[in-house]
Amino acid sequence: MHRPHCLPSESASAAWQPLGRDARRLRLMLGLAWPLAMVSSPWWLGQGGLGVGCGFRALTGLPCPLCGGTHACAALVQGDLAVAWSANPGALVLLLWLVLLAGQAVAEGALGRRRVVRWPWWHPAVVTAVGGGLVLSWLARLAGLV
Repeated sequence: MHRPHCLPSESASAAWQPLGRDARRLRLMLGLAWPLAMVSSPWWLGQGGLGVGCGFRALTGLPCPLCGGTHACAALVQGDLAVAWSANPGALVLLLWLVLLAGQAVAEGALGRRRVVRWPWWHPAVVTAVGGGLVLSWLARLAGLV
């Protein structure tokens, strides 16, 4: 039986495409910017968020799904998982997913090639789980369950 997705002539290297110099730099820049943003979150909070607040909360009076995300990020950087969880449990899943994406960007930039086949964390089920977890966490917080 012929199965086109399992052709013996395909090699592991066929799953990769070379990246140009600009694409490599962009991936490295974006991949390294995320950890720097995470590390700077305690400083950002110490500065009072530099006057930037939540637009959703300002309009509706309710917290948005990401409210508490900066506090969760700062707590994670400082190694306090309990405080991060209490700040926004859904944000923890989102932060983990963003770390994986940043790692992918750095790996592709450093290797100078990108995967043609999507990485597992881009699978629609993973994206749905991350988004769904964030929304469910938000609804639980609105209901006072978390």
